[in-house]
Amino acid sequence: MIKNLMVGVDGSAQASKAFEHALTLAQWSGAELHAVAVIHGPDIEMAESPEREQLVERARARLQEVLDSLKSTAAEVDIKLETHLLEGHPVEQLLELAWQKSVDHLVLGHRSKGLFERLLMGSVAKRVVDFARCTVTVVR
Repeated sequence: MIKNLMVGVDGSAQASKAFEHALTLAQWSGAELHAVAVIHGPDIEMAESPEREQLVERARARLQEVLDSLKSTAAEVDIKLETHLLEGHPVEQLLELAWQKSVDHLVLGHRSKGLFERLLMGSVAKRVVDFARCTVTVVR
């Protein structure tokens, strides 16, 4: 039985599919649902201080809009959604919050990347699957 369910979101179409799946699981199981967005990206990592702060604030505003929209969607079907907006490496942030919240099921979207991008950055979903202490569903 699923008691604590978490979904990673970033505003992409794949993340929307993952959220829809997580919402269905929450309705079916009565699980507590958490949506997590993580501020991160190579442009942020490589930027100098003043520009970095602007990039982080833009990302924060965009991701907060995404989380607010998901909260409204969940409320429409009587599911309480707790949202989390974090900053750092997505894999580390997702796994740490999953551990803190005793999550027993994590849902992520699958993003198709080219070979170079996979080699350079890796796959968040793959690394979460490799290191998570709970069940992970990757939605295509």
